[in-house]
Formats: sequence, C-alpha cells, structure tokens
Amino acid sequence: MVIAQSEKVSESRIAIQIEVDADRVEEALQRAYQKVVREVSVPGFRKGKVPRRIIEARFGVEVLYEDALEELIPSAYEEAVTEAKLDVIDQPDVSNVEIEAGSPLRFRVEVDVMPEATLGEYKGLKAVKSIERVEESDIDHMLEHLRDENAELVPVERESVEEGDFVLIDFEGYIDGEPFQGGAAKGYTLELGSGRFIEGFEEQLVGKEIGSDVDVHVTFPEEYQSEELAGKDALFKVHIHSAQVRVLPELDDEFAVDVSEAESLEELRQQIREELAESAAARADQELRDELVKMASDASTVDVPEVLVNREVDHTLNEFFRGLTYRGIDPQQYLEQTERTLDDLREQFQSEAESRVKANIVLSTIVKNEGIAVDTEELEAHVERVVSESNDPDSTRKMLEDPDRRASLERSLEIEKAVELLLEHAEIEEKEIPSRGHGHNHDHDDHDHEDQDDHGDQDESEPAADKDNQGA
Repeated sequence: MVIAQSEKVSESRIAIQIEVDADRVEEALQRAYQKVVREVSVPGFRKGKVPRRIIEARFGVEVLYEDALEELIPSAYEEAVTEAKLDVIDQPDVSNVEIEAGSPLRFRVEVDVMPEATLGEYKGLKAVKSIERVEESDIDHMLEHLRDENAELVPVERESVEEGDFVLIDFEGYIDGEPFQGGAAKGYTLELGSGRFIEGFEEQLVGKEIGSDVDVHVTFPEEYQSEELAGKDALFKVHIHSAQVRVLPELDDEFAVDVSEAESLEELRQQIREELAESAAARADQELRDELVKMASDASTVDVPEVLVNREVDHTLNEFFRGLTYRGIDPQQYLEQTERTLDDLREQFQSEAESRVKANIVLSTIVKNEGIAVDTEELEAHVERVVSESNDPDSTRKMLEDPDRRASLERSLEIEKAVELLLEHAEIEEKEIPSRGHGHNHDHDDHDHEDQDDHGDQDESEPAADKDNQGA
C-alpha cells in the first residue's frame, strides 16, 4: 500500500510525500537478499546458501537497501502520480529517503507538472480572415516555372562559347606545377555565369572555341574550405568538348497537354488558378487559427515551465540543423561561417519556444475547462487515416499501437478540437487582399535541370574549383 500527500511548490511544481507500508518493504528486502546471496561468499557456507541474518550481520542490512530502493521508489512514485492524476513533464527529484527493516519506507519527491493557465476571454474573439486574390501574374509565373522545369539543352550552332552556355569540359588543376587532390574532373557540365566555380574560372572560358584547350589562371580564396588550397595560385588546363543552351518550350496548347492533364493552355491556366485559390484559402484558414490561438494565449496567464521551453528549443534546434543537412550544409560549418554558437541559436529560438509552450498550455486548459474529449471511434479513424497516408503502413500502425504514442495522438486531437472551438465561437470578418506573391516562391537553380548522364562521365564528387567547397 502507498500513501501519498502532495502540495504545490509553485504553479508548475509539486512535492509529494510518499509512504510505503512495512510489509511491502520487507518483501522488497527479501527479493534483494535473494539477489545478493547469489553474489557473496562467506566461509562455512555454500555460495547462494548464506542465511539472510548472516549477510546482514557480516555486511550490514544496508547492503540490501540499494536493490530494494531501486524497486520500491519507482513503483511507489508511479502509483502516487497515477492516484493523484498528475501530468508530469520531467524526471522527479527524490530526497529524504528513510528505510529501515520492519518500518515503512518514506521519501519525498518534487516533480514538474503541466500547469493550468488562468484563462482570459477565448470565446467571441474578433479576427479578420484575409484571403489573397489570385492575380494573373501569379498564374503567369507558375506557367514560366513549368516552362523552366521542362526546358531542354540543345547544342549551339556556333564555334565559340558564350555566357549562359552549358559547357562539357575536362579539367586538371596544378599548384606550383603539381596536380592536387580534387583538382580534376572529366565530362563535367558547367553553366557559364552561374558563379558555381571560384572567381575567374568561368569568365576565362567565355569566348573560347569549342574543342579548344584553355589555360585558366585563378587564385583560391583566403577563406577556402581546404586549408591546403586557401590563398594559392592555381593553373587549370581545360578542354571544352561541347556547348549547349537551355531552350524553353513554347507556351501553347501542346505544352499544356505535355505537362498536365489539361487539354488546352486556357484549361491549364484555369487549373492553376483553382490550385492557387485553394492554397490561398488554406493559408488564410491556418493564419486565422494561429491568430485566434495567439489572442487566447495573450489574454491568459501561465507560469511557463522552463523544462518545457528548453525541450521546445531543443526540438527547434534539431529541426533547424536537419533542414541545413537536407540542403547539403554542414551544421558545424554553418556555425563557423556565420560566427555563431549553439547558445546564440538557442537564444534566437527562445522567445518563439516560450510562445508555443504557453499557447499549448492555454489550449490544454481550454480542453479541461470545456470537457473536450476524443472518443475511441474518433481516435481509431485518425489512426487509420495516418496509416493510409504513410509510406510504410505496417511500421506506422505498429508504432501507433504504443500506448504512449496513442496518448500523445489523443492529446493532439484534443488540442485540435480546442482550436475548432475558438473558431466556432469567434466573430470573423472575411477580407480579400492582394496577392502576396506566394506563386513566386518556387525558386530553383537553372543548372539543376540538365541531365548529366547526357554529357559525359561527370565525377560525382565536387571538384576543388567548385565554389560550394567554400560553404558559400
């Protein structure tokens, strides 16, 4: 039997005084003895057969306490937390442990718990839902983007290369007359004017004849990633095999049929118009929800636990570094080149993390205040939707069978319902606004469109002449 008494240390920290009855303590001590007796040797007794009273007399009863406490404290703590229905958010701090054979175990625990917010007004909030107009310029931009994606490389009909050409080259670099590692490649396709190679390299190829050999003289930047090359003068011997230019397809009905399921250019324009309008409506809806949550959060008071803020900062930092990695940027190099530290980034993310944590606590309090719940049918329907949308349904289903995952998913659905409640009771004014140019956010690198396999045996590793090796 466990007896627990709790008291608030602060709005987000609870102290629990826990007592475990003497019989349960004795059972744990006996199990501890059965473990210890297998490990000790006492003259006159076979191993594993030393009586408990002999072990206690020879080594002290305390030899059993550690194993007994390792069993008793976690289980008693979990029972106390469950009984008090506490939503703990961090590991407990245990103190004042009192254990003695024949007596109850007593100990004190302090633990951070999810606080409740003192709610302000969250019904009847007044907000504006701003929906962007779809401009013809947005449609034009999307069509140009499609043209760019479907451009082809065709051989030039001239003898010399020009800026903007995609040249197929072999090259080998030398410093002080000696070749250096990473300084050579065969069948490399380079867009002249892209700035991809170090300063001066591409410019010295412009105007040269196709099929010719060119000596290119450059100086590696002082801040070049490779210390062996930084600041060094280099000679690259380059052979120009061929040159191609990107040709955009004509914007006509045939193009529309090739790139979509539309049967004409006008039908494709209409499809794009509808897609942009749908995206604009979705953005407007999300922005409205975010604004209502912010208004409810700003109107409420919360003692935000530091542990949750730190956890949110950690999560944001991990996502930030993952994003850098996806873009081919080494996080450590990013820190060095921007002259920033992890502490700098943590400080940058701190305010946003505090806002997110506070908003989540406010929404959780609304869930409790309104008696919002997710029934089994709703939860199962959501699980099925997640599984059906997964690339690995079996693994996803197995993952969602975990009780902790289920509980987390249930809490997320409750939070969604709380946001829906804010929306349902809000006074919303819809307003059309000019396009903010979301159709123009599809930036891309033109030189990524060529198929390297069509232009020779490009070396998969980046050559030393590549400007990207600076991390620039």
